[in-house]
Amino acid sequence: MGRPYHVHPGYDDSHQHAPRMALYVLMLVVAVAFGGFVWQLYSGPSAPLISAPSGAYRVEPAPELATAPDEAEINAFGGNIETPAPVATADSAPAEIAPPPVETSGAPRLAPAPVFAASGPFVAQLVALRAENGAQAAWARISSRAPGLFAPAHMDVERADLGAQGVFYRVRAGYFTDRANAVRFCERVRQMGQDCIVVQR
Repeated sequence: MGRPYHVHPGYDDSHQHAPRMALYVLMLVVAVAFGGFVWQLYSGPSAPLISAPSGAYRVEPAPELATAPDEAEINAFGGNIETPAPVATADSAPAEIAPPPVETSGAPRLAPAPVFAASGPFVAQLVALRAENGAQAAWARISSRAPGLFAPAHMDVERADLGAQGVFYRVRAGYFTDRANAVRFCERVRQMGQDCIVVQR
C-alpha cells in the first residue's frame, strides 16, 4: 500500500464573499439612484425661452423739436396762431422807409399853354413843302390833332429860295412876343409827334 495521505477539508470563503456582495449591491443602488436623478433632471420640461423681437432693438427716441404748425392746424384755429415776433438786436440796421409812390398819369405831361399875340418876332415852324398849294392842307392836318392849342394861332407861310436845293414853302404858327412862349408851343407840338422848331422872322 502506498503512503497514506491525509485529506484536508476544503477552504470555505463564503464568509468573506458576503460583505463584498453587499458592497456591490449598495454601489449599484447608489449608481441607479444617481442615474435616475440625472435622468429626471434633464428629461423634465424645459424652461420657456423668451424669443427676441425680429426688429431692431428699441432706441430711446430723441426729444421732438418744436415745429411750425402746418396749414391744417392753422385752418383749425382760424388762422389765429400767434408766432413770436423777431427780437431786435443792437446790430440790426434800422429798416429803410420807402417814400410813398408818386402817382403818375399815363398821359404825357403837357407844357404850360403858350400865349399868342397878333404880331411878334417869333414863330414856330411846323413843316417845309415844295408846293405852295399844299400849305393849307398841311396846316389843316396838323391843327386838327390839337384844335384847342391851334385855335389862337395864325398860319404863316414863308417862301424860301435855297438856290440849288430849290424853293420851299415853310408853314409856321405865330405869333409870339418872346421865345419862351414859342418854345412852350413847340414842346406841346412835339408831344403830339410833330416836328417843331422856333425861328425868328
